[in-house]
Amino acid sequence: MTFAEKMNELMNKGLATSREVLSKAGAQAQTWGEMGKLKIEIIQLRSQAERVAAQLGAAVYTAFVERSAAQISAEEPEFKAHLKRLAEINATIDDREERFHRLGGSESDLDRENPDS
Repeated sequence: MTFAEKMNELMNKGLATSREVLSKAGAQAQTWGEMGKLKIEIIQLRSQAERVAAQLGAAVYTAFVERSAAQISAEEPEFKAHLKRLAEINATIDDREERFHRLGGSESDLDRENPDS
């Protein structure tokens, strides 16, 4: 094998290796992008759930304190709507968290208290 042939073979191996590395890096970047999107969705959904829970709490307070209700039921329309919405949000959160974990994310990555978030 001549020097030129050896150099050509070496260059071809180098290019093949570079393509493989770039392909893997691109796939990882896509995964990280999807994880970032899921993380933002999860944080927004958790915040939304907190707002709905606060609205439910206000409705319960109003029933007991302002209307002097002796008891309340989850079937009452004012509570039922909030409870249904909370269940929907929590189901969506569970789905997004499962997808996030499947991509390799950890629970600590989703912690809003985490300064690295």
